[in-house]
Amino acid sequence: MTYASEHIAVALREARENKGLSQRELSKRSGVPQSHISKIESNNVDLRLSSLASLAHALDLELALIPRKAAPAVRSITRSTTLQSDRGNADALRELVRAQRALAALPAAMHDSGAAQTLQKNLSEMNNFRNVIQESDALRQMRIAIETVSNSDGMKRLQEIAKDAQRIRNMLAHSIGQISNETARSKPAYRLDEEDSDG
Repeated sequence: MTYASEHIAVALREARENKGLSQRELSKRSGVPQSHISKIESNNVDLRLSSLASLAHALDLELALIPRKAAPAVRSITRSTTLQSDRGNADALRELVRAQRALAALPAAMHDSGAAQTLQKNLSEMNNFRNVIQESDALRQMRIAIETVSNSDGMKRLQEIAKDAQRIRNMLAHSIGQISNETARSKPAYRLDEEDSDG
């Protein structure tokens, strides 16, 4: 196998792992048999374009042929996007742990309520999405809300928080993406499709 195919095999495996998908789950999403995915990732088979396109689509990747001169810029942008995603993931995981601790710190009488149990279940299930969770702002707001729950209005507030947690968990499960109030995404300093205006 060539270096290029080995590089593609590694990139596909890393993309699958970053999404938190098993080979079997990726097979269901892409329609490519799990045994074939295993061979592709271990670089033991010639990769067909149809399989590559199906896998890329299932992993939210885009296939593109770019001019060789533009490759360094594309790699830089990709690396930057990946680093931002990793940082967002780490922040979200920290907030998830803090929310679980805040729930555990509530008065013992609240722990037996249905709302507290539902909230605990949803927070626990979010751990299943450790590799893709990005909702740090939403989780931070949830943690703060849990910390401010008092005995007087606690149950009603806990039910609202449990509903928010269910919504986040469902969005993660359905790969909908970020739910937090995002600030406008920054625009790139340049675009690859712009032509020189020196004419």
